Amino acid sequence: MRRCLTYKEHSDLYILKNLFDRVRNYEGWSNSPAALTEMAKKPVKKKLLILVDWYSPGYKAGGPIQSCVNLANALKKYYEIYVLTSDTDHGDTTPYPGIVANQWDGNLFPGIQVYYIHAGTFKKTTLSVLINGIDPDYIYLNHLFSPFFVVYPLWLIWRNKIKGKVILCPRGALHKSALSEKFYKKMPFLLLCRLVKMNKKIFFHATNEKEKNEIERFFPHSHIFIADNLPDMNQPLLDFCEKKKGEINCIFIARIVPIKNLLYLLDILGKVSVSVSLAIAGPIEDENYWNSCIEKIKELPENISVDYIGSVKKEALQKIIQEHHILILPTTGENFGHSIFEAFLAGRPVLISDQTPWRQLLEKNTGWDLPLNHPELFRDAIETAGNWEQNDFEKFATGSWNFAYEFIRNPQLIEKYKLLFS
Repeated sequence: MRRCLTYKEHSDLYILKNLFDRVRNYEGWSNSPAALTEMAKKPVKKKLLILVDWYSPGYKAGGPIQSCVNLANALKKYYEIYVLTSDTDHGDTTPYPGIVANQWDGNLFPGIQVYYIHAGTFKKTTLSVLINGIDPDYIYLNHLFSPFFVVYPLWLIWRNKIKGKVILCPRGALHKSALSEKFYKKMPFLLLCRLVKMNKKIFFHATNEKEKNEIERFFPHSHIFIADNLPDMNQPLLDFCEKKKGEINCIFIARIVPIKNLLYLLDILGKVSVSVSLAIAGPIEDENYWNSCIEKIKELPENISVDYIGSVKKEALQKIIQEHHILILPTTGENFGHSIFEAFLAGRPVLISDQTPWRQLLEKNTGWDLPLNHPELFRDAIETAGNWEQNDFEKFATGSWNFAYEFIRNPQLIEKYKLLFS
């Protein structure tokens, strides 16, 4: 009877095949001594393994997906990139179409190997075998409270079951607004990690100074490296839509949950005098909260129209943003705010809270960052933007596009990550 391969055997065979393919496909391959010597001189890339709950083609989890996709795309030139993720999108139960689960796939994304785990058939205990089969130099964990992709790997690390330099990026999970959700589950885990001194076995990646302070608050004397989130590097051409004085088309892009503050925005819209058309884009994660939003929408005056357009795939996002004049997101806290930067990339100003890394926007002609305890300032900003003439709108649109243009061309962005993974 033919014996099925174990996960370790399957992983070992994959590594051998990958090595053979690299040799076979080596540019200028020859079995001459000179060619072999030249190939031997070529530096071997170190291996970077990324563990994340969701990855492309997923899009419903928003920022965490985009952060890891951007990181993998930016660093694949310098590292062998491996991604361990799930085979379903956030909130879905049906796997991605056309994806073969529980095996490595290097054909979907050039230069990136992805392993889509199907929870129903993948045994958790084989995770260490799979990771050790890669023998990664660096293991990159995302978020902090993912049971399978962070908590369980941390347990394996604590028991010395897997090797490699481990870097954990909380991605805003230690922010006050994020901890307020399921606080009763999160705090015991944080206390346990602190008790067993987990921070002495890993390194932390903070995406800004604020997150560094949050990490130090829970894990004093940790090794923390600061590097900005890597944004999408693909910027469309600057394009303007028509702007009429007294009218404005706005878009809200976020998961429908309390921390994104949609209800706060709807309450403000009920107090403005200009004509506002608001498009809401994002998955509904909190049905009760969404029902409260629906009730508020019903109470809005005739000068306010609201349309829920559902979740938007990444490839369609910039086009949709460019159909509007401004993005509004009065969030209670963002680690980066990918939808905010997508607006800048598309050449659209934003109206956001002061709880994100994007500050002093008005002086840059990119929008407003305002305190949430002054809703009248949000109302005034909407009135101001609503009364823009075409040339006013184009000034802010151009300022936003130029801001993103300069940001993505900062050579230090990638260099910091090369230091992080060294």
